[in-house]
Amino acid sequence: MDVRVLTMPKRPVLLQRFRWTHSARWLSAINLLSIIGLCAVSAFMLWQMRLDSARRSEVTSRSLVQVLGRDIARNIELYDLSLRAVVDGLKLPDLAQADPELRQMILFDRAATAENFGHTLVFDRVGKLIISSKSLAPEPLNYADREYFQYHITHPGNELHISQPLVSRLTGKRVLIISRRLSDPDGSFAGVVLGSIYLDYFRQLFAAVGADHAGTVTLYGPGGTIVMREPYDEGVIGRSVSATDSYRKFFDAPEGRFTGPAMVGEGSRDFVFTKVGDLPLHLSIAVAPEEIYADWWHRALVLGGVVLSLCASTIVLTWLFRRELHQRRAAEQAALDLNVQLEKLATTDALTGLANRRRFDDALEREWRRAVRNQLPLSLIVLDADYFKGFNDRYGHQRGDEALRLIARSIEASIANASDTACRIGGEEFAVILPETDAAGAEIVAHRIREAVAGWKVPHASSPLGVLTVSLGLAQIPEIRAADAAAFVEAADQALYAAKANGRNQVQVRRRDKAGLRLAAG
Repeated sequence: MDVRVLTMPKRPVLLQRFRWTHSARWLSAINLLSIIGLCAVSAFMLWQMRLDSARRSEVTSRSLVQVLGRDIARNIELYDLSLRAVVDGLKLPDLAQADPELRQMILFDRAATAENFGHTLVFDRVGKLIISSKSLAPEPLNYADREYFQYHITHPGNELHISQPLVSRLTGKRVLIISRRLSDPDGSFAGVVLGSIYLDYFRQLFAAVGADHAGTVTLYGPGGTIVMREPYDEGVIGRSVSATDSYRKFFDAPEGRFTGPAMVGEGSRDFVFTKVGDLPLHLSIAVAPEEIYADWWHRALVLGGVVLSLCASTIVLTWLFRRELHQRRAAEQAALDLNVQLEKLATTDALTGLANRRRFDDALEREWRRAVRNQLPLSLIVLDADYFKGFNDRYGHQRGDEALRLIARSIEASIANASDTACRIGGEEFAVILPETDAAGAEIVAHRIREAVAGWKVPHASSPLGVLTVSLGLAQIPEIRAADAAAFVEAADQALYAAKANGRNQVQVRRRDKAGLRLAAG
């Protein structure tokens, strides 16, 4: 039977150096580290983007409150200059007898008649309206019950007073009143001069700078009263928020930023605030966190989706590649196992399971060379079944095969060393190679085999002994000199022939004095 052993192609040396790349564990670990690294970098980028969103929101809010605060402070200051001019003009001795039209020109400049400012009014000490910037003959109204009027009666100072938002009795519009005290030369209360600023001015101002896109912009008057709010809400105008924790923080510094509870509504807000000049007014922009991070959330979802897709793809590809490596490794292992099986089939006797003639020749040549090179003893036992042809003829080949297997098991049971090799070298003939074993030791093994086979007491009617037996021939170097392995086998065969000639079921040892072989020196 022609049995060919499959051989795997040798891998190049370069591939052997990178053999770790064929390890599923290494590749999985590297890919896992890559995924972790990708996720870490993405998380860091997202965190930086979040911080950038917060910084941009803060910068935008700061810029906006500064612009609005300066604009409001400047306009109120200009209007206050008009009030001061009225206060100073009323001190002129001849002003009371002047023509009303001339008096209007002296007291009121163009700032007092600007579009977003209401009437500039002068009241006497009992609250009676005596002069109006809009009319030469004002209506006889009394404002003594107004908060700002009562304030100046009890406060002799010359500071500017800003009222809470109220509805003008002249126009019916919501206004913010700024006022100054009129005093006699002796310092006694002489009346009040006031100007009104329409709340629509603040609303238009907020809308002009795009405050509606920056969060909730709120202007607070004295006592925490809401003067204007954008997005506009009619219901909160005039409401006081002085009792809230967030409003109290406005007094910690002229300007700043903090996160606190909303003054109107629920939830948390990021506040950026500033004081409007030296006035008792505060301006703030409050932005909800979801508004600050709205764009960030959109980018985070997109980037997170891309990263997760890449990670999922990497995991799937890693799993597929790992499966491919496992399949390839399984195929290589299967090929190796098949080679082992084919090698075993090529060197193993199918009937007995012992080594066959091919392996016997290889093993004997190898052991013979080693024994001669290293001056070591080597023994060879050759045996066959006695009268085996008669056994087959009488009992059939199936029983003959069973007898051969029984002899093989007897041989295996009689040899002890793993280096010993038991072989079936043809038909009913067997051989045992015993490395580093002298003649005495080999003879003991031979007798064990003979006794083991005879001990089975397998009936053999064609044999004079009545049971299945074997004859054995033994040769040993350096007991005999053999020029090569073939001569060594020939010597063992001659000993076997002698055992058969002497009656079978015995062991014969090839002695040096009986050797008819040509001796090989050295």
